[in-house]
Amino acid sequence: MGYWKNMAKECIQIERGDKSVERRQPEIKFTNIPPPKPVPESYKIVWEKIRSNVDIAFSYLADETVGIIGIWGMGGVGKTTLLKKINQQLLDNANMGFDHVLFIEASQNTLLEEVRKQIAERLNLHRAGKEDIFNVLKISNFVLLLDNIWDEVGLIDLGIPHPYSDDNSTKQYKHKVIFTTQSEDACAKMGAGENTIKVECLESDEAWDLFKDNVNLAVIESDEKFKEIAWQVMEKCGGFPLALKVIGKAMSNKKSVQDWKFILNSIKNSGTEVVRGVQESLLPILKFSYDNLTNDLKECFLSICMLRGQLKHYIVEFFMGLGLIGDFDNLQEVYGTVENILKTLEESCLLQYSDDDYGFVRLHDVIYEMAVWIASDCGMNMNKWIVKDFHYRGTFEIPLIDAENWRFTNRMIIIGLEKLLPILSHQCSDLLCLMIESNPYFKNIPEGFFRQMPNLTYLNLSGTNIEELPKDIKCLVNLQYLNISNTNISPLPKELVYLKKLQYLICSHLNGLGKVDLEDLLSRLQKLKVIDIYPSGWVDLEQLKKLKKHVKAIGMRVVSKEVLQQLSCFPMAWLCLYNLDIISLSFDTLSCKNHGFLQKLEIESCPQLEQIMMNGSGSHLKYLSISDVKKLANIIWKLRFSPSLSFPFFP
Repeated sequence: MGYWKNMAKECIQIERGDKSVERRQPEIKFTNIPPPKPVPESYKIVWEKIRSNVDIAFSYLADETVGIIGIWGMGGVGKTTLLKKINQQLLDNANMGFDHVLFIEASQNTLLEEVRKQIAERLNLHRAGKEDIFNVLKISNFVLLLDNIWDEVGLIDLGIPHPYSDDNSTKQYKHKVIFTTQSEDACAKMGAGENTIKVECLESDEAWDLFKDNVNLAVIESDEKFKEIAWQVMEKCGGFPLALKVIGKAMSNKKSVQDWKFILNSIKNSGTEVVRGVQESLLPILKFSYDNLTNDLKECFLSICMLRGQLKHYIVEFFMGLGLIGDFDNLQEVYGTVENILKTLEESCLLQYSDDDYGFVRLHDVIYEMAVWIASDCGMNMNKWIVKDFHYRGTFEIPLIDAENWRFTNRMIIIGLEKLLPILSHQCSDLLCLMIESNPYFKNIPEGFFRQMPNLTYLNLSGTNIEELPKDIKCLVNLQYLNISNTNISPLPKELVYLKKLQYLICSHLNGLGKVDLEDLLSRLQKLKVIDIYPSGWVDLEQLKKLKKHVKAIGMRVVSKEVLQQLSCFPMAWLCLYNLDIISLSFDTLSCKNHGFLQKLEIESCPQLEQIMMNGSGSHLKYLSISDVKKLANIIWKLRFSPSLSFPFFP
């Protein structure tokens, strides 16, 4: 924060006397605020159970002889909820005397490097080496809360001083570790001994109270038949809080006895019971929340799960590329649609969505497993959707070099480290989506590779080290989305003109792209909706005017005043202003007022620029970078401009 203030003083002057920044004092109105609604009885019961376990955990923390505490129980039973409650009370209670309270999320396949990175971020360290972490923590009072481990985690490998270390120099400090796991064996391997807390399923009466709070209570209490059937549905959930909430929400709009009987019979006919100790038996039960979605929402939910959750802007682009959004007038409309989808899925208890500028989507492990099970035709076809993410250890043990595993695949996602693709000697007619991204080791695509996937509609090669696309890219006649961002491809391949169904051409951050000749491309690709050559690619004014006819979002560099003066007529989304001979700049002229959705703005090497007016009726700007503008004296922020900057950056 201090750095930001200093930079602001040196580089930015806000003219306090300017009338445009005068604030009008809002009229203060007093209203009668109704009293808070009473806490549902079920929440009191559930939280009473949690409170009891929290008390046990704090008794362990207060015991000087206890260094490692294990919390265990089945997936969906409430372990993470308990750990978060412990974390919150530790943060609120300074009397425990901890210098660092570190809540870290792990998972079955998370690599140690990823966990170390989280720890380093919590400690505000620039490097995530285990020595860097160790040197800070060994002379501190700390408690590490490690959520969702599946096996023994080497604390020393993470840089965590072991709570039971014989090092006398650390004896004066409190070093504690609390973790959650589904395995009692993991508790033993971690050295928790008898210092464990088992989180149990709810008893029937407790489960019934929680279930009632998630269904339409007026409906099930309107008739004894309703109540009897609802009780039986609740019993099938086996006392799992996650299942009770998910199924309860799925049934909240069912208002007839016939609907409830149908669900109950379907569960019975599935031949499964929720057996304590067998998490997989939950999947058919939870699937009814999925079955309750519309077909479009089902596809959106499974697609999000393929990504194991992500930032909202990433999901927006994924949805567009897969054709899940349909037609739209501008990007703002798309973001609004995705926002509604995410909120609907969150209301169904199928994901957690943070409604902020980042918009990160998270999935419960059990929900993710359910999605994988559904996508594989309830476990009957494990090759249908293949996801190989090397950020997660052992995600799917399917040899990608084996061409046979590609034959009946519908979607293939490969993130990181894979170096070779198979030589395909047979058609992969079912393959619609192929993503190979974030992989600096991936350099070549075999010749003839694309010839074997005639129905491919989505291709993402971003973040790889590819220098050129094979000429048989022109065989992808059904391709609608192509992303070659952050690769070494330049210039754009001539074969793109054959992709007549292409709607999204994403070519951002291609070094040395320069002027792009879109003449042939625009005459052949009549369905193009989004083109992104930001920040290094640019087009002249005549070609920009041709883009306006059907393109809904544009990303590019502007290198001439002639183009700059016309930007208010175009739907700009990502913009780099470079080496322009201008004295002042007004934000509201940089994109079309009705169809613009400017999210990223870079201003670079504009030596005469003295003033920037950040104005307009509103903004969706998320990233602002200003560099090499030596004469810049004023950045004026008008009141009616409401920025939501996530990454303001003034180098």
